[in-house]
Amino acid sequence: MATEIRVLRGNQIGGCVVLISTGHAKICIDYGENLPGQEGEEKTAALDWEKEKVDGVFFTHYHGDHTGGFLKIPEEIPLYMGEVTRQVMLNIRRALHKDEEASVLSDRNRIRALKAKHVIKVGDIRLTPYMVDHSAYDAYMFLIETPDKTILHTGDYRNHGYRGKALFDVIEKYITCQGRRPVDVLITEGTMMSRPGERVYSEAELREEAKALFKNHRHVFLLCSSTNLDSLASFYQAGSFYGMGMYGNSYVYSQLKTFRETAGKMTSCYDFQYAYEVRFNFELPGLSMTQEQFMRKRGFVTVIKGTPAYEKWIERFADLNPIVIYSMWQGYLEPWRKAYDRELHDFVEKYHAIPMHTSGHAPAEVIAEVINRVSPREAIIPIHTENAKGFRELKIREELKRIIIL
Repeated sequence: MATEIRVLRGNQIGGCVVLISTGHAKICIDYGENLPGQEGEEKTAALDWEKEKVDGVFFTHYHGDHTGGFLKIPEEIPLYMGEVTRQVMLNIRRALHKDEEASVLSDRNRIRALKAKHVIKVGDIRLTPYMVDHSAYDAYMFLIETPDKTILHTGDYRNHGYRGKALFDVIEKYITCQGRRPVDVLITEGTMMSRPGERVYSEAELREEAKALFKNHRHVFLLCSSTNLDSLASFYQAGSFYGMGMYGNSYVYSQLKTFRETAGKMTSCYDFQYAYEVRFNFELPGLSMTQEQFMRKRGFVTVIKGTPAYEKWIERFADLNPIVIYSMWQGYLEPWRKAYDRELHDFVEKYHAIPMHTSGHAPAEVIAEVINRVSPREAIIPIHTENAKGFRELKIREELKRIIIL
């Protein structure tokens, strides 16, 4: 039986599901929830798990639009994910007191660990994960080999984060092996294809921009995803330059600690040595001052959410004229977007938040470069995009344009 590839919800950003089957095995890649603004539909793609007989579900990374439906997957089906992905997801469920989901994520028999470059065999399907740069750490692209096809599923990726320089080297050295291993089908994300005007700059540039701002502003509240490792690291490093620690509630601190104990062991870029849980009245040992007094004296970068609960934190330091930075997608603040968040918009407006953000996804020119380098022989399948047609306008070879499947 020839290999079959089925894509569910490929024509939207988030909630995409890919099924790959042979006559002897079937795997599913990602099973997430729709992004905010799409609540009119079912949150997760409708799958008849009894009929599908899936042998394993592989998750590219921990974002909810890729993992959010994992509880709906029958318990006999193994779930494959990176260890940091598992821990980050577990931190979230514990903070939200979602005990059933936390129990699944704690089940070492159910959760199977993905490791970069380590082959996993499911029947006659051979899958090899390769780490990619994304706004989630522990994110992977998958090279999938069946008896008659070689398929590359990119997951979400970019090349402008701290780990992004390796993208093309990984493709050349491990995916195509300098052209000796031809790829038949490329399944690639295209988030930024519908955001052509969005500024994309590197995390290093973001760090330097923050450093320049912090020169005159040492009391900073940061609206940033608690799981966006690279951007958290950018602001952490900028603050550390001036002796400013990073702070957050117990949940945020649990994520920073997870990153420190994993990514931080590989590079000081992610060490978060001076990250702390917010406990304003806590007496600091040996310093004869409370945490709040220390924060006032040394400065801080405090991670918050745009909700009324955090207004009390900002008002607590009002006499110091703290600044608020908005480091999230601008679309959440734009009323014409499906993902518009009125509460967040009003919060940002109230505190005159300074926009400082870079995307977790590859811009069009990087997508084009990936396509040209992979050079698939049979098909290019855009997913995770609202502008699949835009792939035909990319600067790629004409023979590649002809095999794009919309």
